[in-house]
Amino acid sequence: MKSPASLIASLFEDLKRMHPDAKGLDRDLTSIQNRVKHEGYGFLAIALPTLGRALDKALDEGLFTCPIGFKSGRLAIPLLFSGMLCDVFHPRTGEILERPRFDVVLSLRQALLQFKKLCFSDDRDLELDRRAKAKFFEDDHAASLPHQLDERQLFILDCVSRVTLSDLDDFRPSELDCRHGPGAVYERSTPNGKWSSLTEYSSELEVYGFDCFYASMASEFEKPSTQNPHGASGDIARLVSVPKNTSSRRTITVEPVVRQYIQQGLNAHLRQSIERCPVLRNCLALTNQTPNQELALEGSQTGYWCTIDLKSASDKLSVGLVKTVFGNRPQFLREILRARTPFILDNGKTRPLSKYAGMGNATTFPVQSVIFATLAICALLDGKRPSYGEIERVSRRVRVFGDDIIVPTHTLPQVRSWLTLAGLTLNEDKTFSGENFRESCGVDGFKGVDVTPVYLKHPPGSCTFRRPDIVEHMVSVLNSLWLRGYYAMSQLLQSEVESVLRLPLPLVTDRSSVLGLRTRQQVRVNQKWHSDHQRYYFKGIARVGSTRVDPLSGYAALLKFYHRGLAPSWDRPLECSSEHLEKSPVRGYDRLVRVWVAD
Repeated sequence: MKSPASLIASLFEDLKRMHPDAKGLDRDLTSIQNRVKHEGYGFLAIALPTLGRALDKALDEGLFTCPIGFKSGRLAIPLLFSGMLCDVFHPRTGEILERPRFDVVLSLRQALLQFKKLCFSDDRDLELDRRAKAKFFEDDHAASLPHQLDERQLFILDCVSRVTLSDLDDFRPSELDCRHGPGAVYERSTPNGKWSSLTEYSSELEVYGFDCFYASMASEFEKPSTQNPHGASGDIARLVSVPKNTSSRRTITVEPVVRQYIQQGLNAHLRQSIERCPVLRNCLALTNQTPNQELALEGSQTGYWCTIDLKSASDKLSVGLVKTVFGNRPQFLREILRARTPFILDNGKTRPLSKYAGMGNATTFPVQSVIFATLAICALLDGKRPSYGEIERVSRRVRVFGDDIIVPTHTLPQVRSWLTLAGLTLNEDKTFSGENFRESCGVDGFKGVDVTPVYLKHPPGSCTFRRPDIVEHMVSVLNSLWLRGYYAMSQLLQSEVESVLRLPLPLVTDRSSVLGLRTRQQVRVNQKWHSDHQRYYFKGIARVGSTRVDPLSGYAALLKFYHRGLAPSWDRPLECSSEHLEKSPVRGYDRLVRVWVAD
C-alpha cells in the first residue's frame, strides 16, 4: 500500500457495511479520490479535518455551517457525506436532529479526522520550521507586556495563592531530588556525558549540595577561578521544532545540562507539593488525565461543564504572571527563576527570552498548570468573599491538566475574562460550551458517548523495518480500528505491517510486550511449554532500545552512583550492574527483534 487510495477505499467498504442505509457513499468515495489525486495529502490532512472541526462545532452549538471549500448546493450541509450527515442534522436548516445517530457521528468523525495528525517530511519542512519559530518569538513579545489584572483581581489572586501550596518553601535546595531528563541538552552531551558536565565547577550547583563534592575534588583538581561568560553550563537554550501535524510544527527549547538537572528537582518538588495541597489537589492531577476525560463526557451529556483550550499556552506565560502567582512562595520562586534559561539561540543569533520558559523546561508543565488552576479558581470566586472555605469549595468545580481547563459552563465568560487579562488566549475552535459536545485530554464526547476517532500519524506506505516507532504505531492503529469494527481498514494495515515484518502477527493480550493482534476475548497464541518456568511461551517481535559505548569513570561515575545507585528497576535496565557506566541508551534508534515472551 503505497498511496492513501486503497486506505480510503477500505474505509468506505467499512462504512457501507456499518451503515447500509446511507446514500451516496460511492459518490463520496469518487469525490475524495478525485480531490486527493489533484490536491494530494493536503486534502486528507487539512481540508477534511476542517470539515471535521465544523462538524464538532455543529454538534456543540446545534447548527451546522458548511465551511469554505465544500459544495452544499441548496442544502445547509455539504454534499460530501450528505447521506450520513442527514442522520445527524436537518439537510435544509442544518439544525441538529432531536435524536441524532451516535454511530453515524463516530463514523463521520473517523472519516474526517483520522488524518488530522498526519506527519510526513516534504519540501515545506523548512517553511513550517520558520513559521513555528516566528510564532514563538511573536508570542514571546506578547509575553513581555504586563498583564491587565486590576487591584481587585490581584487581591483575590493574592488570597488564593496564600492558601495554596503552603509547604512549597519548606525545602533545602541541597535536598531536592535533582536528576537528568531523558531528552537532549544544549551541549549535545551523551547520557553519561551529562554526569561529566556536573563535575565541572558551577556556582549554581554549589547551592544544590555540590559544595562538598567540589571540595573533595580540590585535592586532585584545581577549582577553576573563572567561569564561562554564561556560567558553567551556559544560560542559553537552543530553539528547535518538531512535527505536530501536516500544516504546523511545535517549538521546543533544548536546555543547558546544569539548568535542566536543577529543573527536574524543582519539578518533582512542585508536583509533590500539589499532591499535598488541600486546595489544588482537588483540581490538579498531573499524572492522570482520567478526571478531565470523565468530566468531558459528563459535560457533553449534562451541559454543566465546559471545556477550555488555550492557544500557545506556555509561549504566552509571562515571567510577571509567574511572579504574581508564586509571589507568596519567595524561595521556590527564586529557584525556578534561577533555573530558568534567559536566552534563546536561533539560527546563530542569541535573543533574550521574555516568556517564563519554553516546552523544554522541566518546570513549565506543572507551573502553567498551577497558574491556570489558580486563575480559574479566582474567576469563580469573583464577587464572593475569598475565604479559605470558599476557595476550597470552588476548587472542586475546576479541573486542569496542562492547558486543558474544565469549569462550569455558566462561569465561562468570567473565566475567559480572567485568562485574557492575564495575557492568555483561548482557542475558540477547541473551546466547547454548548449542550452536546466536549473535548479534553484526548477524549471527545457527544451526549455522553465517547466519539474519539483513531488517528493515523504516519502516511500509508511509510512503514519500514528501520522505523520501529512507525511499525508500533501502525499495529496500535490497526488494533484500535479492528476493535471498533473497521475490519477492512485494519486488515489492510495488517497486511502492510506483516509484509514489512515478513511474518504474521500473533494473537496477544493487552499486557503483551510484543507486537500482535488484540482480540476482545484476550486470546493469545501458546507455542511451547517451558518446563523450568512452568508456563507457556510464544515468539514475537518486540521493540527494544539500542545502546552505545559511553564510558564514565572517576568522580563523574562516583557522582552517578550516589545519585542513581545500582539497584535494578524497570526503567533503568542497564543499571542492574556497572554496565551503565560503560554504555548508555540511544534515543530514536530502537530495533525490532524476535523474542520469546510469556504473556
